[in-house]
Amino acid sequence: MGGRNQTRSRRSKKPFIRQVWASNFNSEITQFDECLRFHTILTIDTEFPGFIIQSPRDSIDEEIYKNFRFNVNQMKLIQLGITASNDFGQIGGSWEFNFSDFDFQVDSHSPSAIPFLEKNGLDFKKLKKYGIPIASFTKKFLPIIQKRDIFRWVTFHGLYDIGYLIKAMGLITVLPKSMEEFATLVVNEVGIVRDLKHMARFCEGLEDGRLGLERLGKILNKKRFGMKHNAGSDSLLTASAHFEMVKRFGMTYEVCNGFLYGFSESLESMKMIIYHHNILRLGQIPHFPYTPSCIISH
Repeated sequence: MGGRNQTRSRRSKKPFIRQVWASNFNSEITQFDECLRFHTILTIDTEFPGFIIQSPRDSIDEEIYKNFRFNVNQMKLIQLGITASNDFGQIGGSWEFNFSDFDFQVDSHSPSAIPFLEKNGLDFKKLKKYGIPIASFTKKFLPIIQKRDIFRWVTFHGLYDIGYLIKAMGLITVLPKSMEEFATLVVNEVGIVRDLKHMARFCEGLEDGRLGLERLGKILNKKRFGMKHNAGSDSLLTASAHFEMVKRFGMTYEVCNGFLYGFSESLESMKMIIYHHNILRLGQIPHFPYTPSCIISH
């Protein structure tokens, strides 16, 4: 009997993505806070209502940023997936925060996005009725990020993820007009960002970065848990793929840190110098530490 129970226990041990709604938000955000005591690398994914303006593949940085800014400023976040890991690649937990603010009947969206997201399991009526108001999320989330000194973030094709993240954190209500101001905001207020799609360009066998998350996971032999195009599942797969890439390819921080796929330069190099009352300063005073020498180790 004991042997069968142990076998069953081992078989059922798999990553658990915690679904967070308004009803369990307070208890889950407390568990999230506790997890961050020892797991301070956050891998994120967002679900949002598509793109009003698409950037052609050969667009210059300024055009990409202009369209990105317009899209994020016009639309609302639907889901935020967060997977917390430590420096050894051990995962402490995955959360999928479901938000109530978006209403497809009145809010801006791409017409194709709604059926696409519904096909992948998103229930917009449930989100509207039972989801978390973004304002309630921000009030609890930002103090935790500051308290735990979180400054390392991992994404896959993450420009939009970071854009929606900084709005959800309450750092801004609209994205800055220039990409230099955006880069300054991210570097000073968010910290070190990694984008696996950018990193894949420097890894043999990863198709020069011209691949999606699902394809990357299969090449790296990383199993997906949950449904694709759901923020929690995507963040968990991205976290697993990240540490496999670091381990397998020996990635260095020079080619990893501070890049978002689509931009030709790092955020650090785009960071602007701001003159204010004749005092020269770099960006704004950071809410939490940013140390260029700190890298995501393995």
